[in-house]
Amino acid sequence: MQNLRVILAVAKKDLATLFRYPTWFISVIIWPLIFPLLYILTSFAYAGPDKKGLIVFQKVAGTENIMGYIVIGTMVWMAVNITMWNYGGYLREEQLRGTLESNWLCPVNKFSILLGAGIISMVLSIMFSVIGIIEYRLIYGIKFTGNLIDWIVVFLILFPGVYGLGMIFASLILWAKEVNAAVNVARGIMMILCGITYPIYIMPNWMQALAKFLPFTFGIQAARDILIMDKTLLETAYNLILCSGEGIIFLILGMLVFKLVEKRVKISGSLERF
Repeated sequence: MQNLRVILAVAKKDLATLFRYPTWFISVIIWPLIFPLLYILTSFAYAGPDKKGLIVFQKVAGTENIMGYIVIGTMVWMAVNITMWNYGGYLREEQLRGTLESNWLCPVNKFSILLGAGIISMVLSIMFSVIGIIEYRLIYGIKFTGNLIDWIVVFLILFPGVYGLGMIFASLILWAKEVNAAVNVARGIMMILCGITYPIYIMPNWMQALAKFLPFTFGIQAARDILIMDKTLLETAYNLILCSGEGIIFLILGMLVFKLVEKRVKISGSLERF
């Protein structure tokens, strides 16, 4: 019960700050539109005057809805990116404010503080996804398939991997005290390996093998199966199972890394160092 109160208290504080200064809302509206546009226009430009390149892409991707294929990948990538920046850097931001050490002295489970911080990233990710789907439908004219329940299931299955990765980043950043380099490397790896704008089957075999160790590879494919290929949850069960299974492993790793880093900073006394 105490842990629940801590989680809710942290979430309430961060959500109050988020909605008190809503300048971020502009980016929530603009970025879902702008970010995939770069890849969509590039794909049409590289297809050539006769658009033969698009025909080849459609055959490899398994769908004629090329724009839908691209925007779903970028939408999931943006949700993970938000988590890495906000959730992954949460403890470091608290440290820079000078409030982390006082919070650490409280007789509560420190992991509950991190869990409470994850709620704000969850809210932003959901807002990005919902606004993105609405904009893609109204402005890009993309037709999405499936029903609301299937969509919710897919995004819920993505969350363990997203927050496991966020916990690992939050812990390592607290230890290394550097956010930008760590996040940029991780999101670059994800952009290359998870196939956010292209099928992973076009990559060399060794890169495909690496991609299969990331839950987002299967989560993105499951989202595409549901949202643009009109498949059911049962038909994409393979991707959903692998995404959730690897996501749980990431979540467990995140908890272990947090415990190790928490112990290390206590021993070294580096919690208050900038």
